[in-house]
Amino acid sequence: MKNKILLMGLCLSVMACSDDNSAAVIEDPQSGNRVVLLKVDATDFTFEGGKVLSFEDASTFTIAHEYNLPGDFGSIKLKYEELDAPIFDGDIHWMGLGSMNYPQAIDPVSSFESIATAVPMPDESLRELVLYDEYVPVDEWPYAANYTALWDAVDNLKIVKDYREANPNAKVHFFLYTPSVGSGNPAEWDWFVILKN
Repeated sequence: MKNKILLMGLCLSVMACSDDNSAAVIEDPQSGNRVVLLKVDATDFTFEGGKVLSFEDASTFTIAHEYNLPGDFGSIKLKYEELDAPIFDGDIHWMGLGSMNYPQAIDPVSSFESIATAVPMPDESLRELVLYDEYVPVDEWPYAANYTALWDAVDNLKIVKDYREANPNAKVHFFLYTPSVGSGNPAEWDWFVILKN
């Protein structure tokens, strides 16, 4: 009897310690409201894997950001604004190398099915650069998006075809994560192509 009570107490304490931000995230991969992050190397534009995030239902999808300018240490968080749910969280170091905290892991390339016919790149009105540093004007953005190279890295993925067919008028978001800045090394940086189904 004591073991049952102890086990129940342990289960309740684990549930009480869960992160409040995860309340809006549903672990069911069959959820109808999904966002995929597709990771692309910033220097050679190679697809490196991705992550599908499932959420509660929402009628719209807006990416909000919280940016802490790296004096020495900073961070960037992206959120699904309508649900106040995390999409991305990463550290940024001025003279070092930050790390991605959320998602905790990226699924390997092998978990994404390829297709024979490339998905056409959305026109300019459906492409959006996630600009989180208000001090860098768009026309001076030092890490300008090469949309063609980024799209070519992911245009042969079945998930891209499925999401674009399910939501053809949705914006495709392009986000550059720079975990090292100052004398940062672009070889350590990655782009994320973000699509909503």
